[in-house]
Amino acid sequence: MCEVTKAYALDKDKKQLALELYKRAAAEVVQSNYCPQSSCAFTDLSAVFGVLWLNARSNELSRFFNAALYAESNVAFNYANLTLGIRGRFVALTKGLVPKAGRVSNERLKIISRQLDQVLTATTESQVKAAMRAA
Repeated sequence: MCEVTKAYALDKDKKQLALELYKRAAAEVVQSNYCPQSSCAFTDLSAVFGVLWLNARSNELSRFFNAALYAESNVAFNYANLTLGIRGRFVALTKGLVPKAGRVSNERLKIISRQLDQVLTATTESQVKAAMRAA
């Protein structure tokens, strides 16, 4: 199953959560005082989203590394990015979320937006576990 098909196969509640968390992550990475961790905005945005997803989907008893949630976060990010971020949608989204005075320039928003026209590899729980064993 391709990444796009997996993304749209999420259930309704996970799709809704993905959209909410994507907006939070997007608002964070376009703050004028945000310090990027990568030269690629796609990497930064997906990492921020992933942390938010893991926190939202973990319960108090499973705060340790959870391979299934890690894999699920990539699929959820793809859904949200395909829905809200690609093809320039990111610019309009973030302009609506963060006031001009508190965000990066419009030119920087366009650069970020162009970097978002891609998807994460939709890993599976078994792939994540195998990678962790190999590390």
